[in-house]
Amino acid sequence: MGADRTRVRGSYDTVAEEYLGRIGGELAHKAVDRALLGVVVEEAAGGVVADLGCGPGHVAGWLAGHGAEVVGVDLSPRMVELARRAG
Repeated sequence: MGADRTRVRGSYDTVAEEYLGRIGGELAHKAVDRALLGVVVEEAAGGVVADLGCGPGHVAGWLAGHGAEVVGVDLSPRMVELARRAG
């Protein structure tokens, strides 16, 4: 893994909890985003939805809560750990 990628990963690991606190509830105030994500659930038609760069998993959690089977992937192991904890 390159030095830049390692530095980025470490940075996201460091701020993961604060990041979740700041954006974890953002979908509650974003009707258009929720509508678009609803279309993703509908179009997936029972298939798996991949949330690439899932961060702390708030979008993946919303999708799963609306019937999608979701797989989250992120560069930051700490972000993935928070997403798993919430899921």
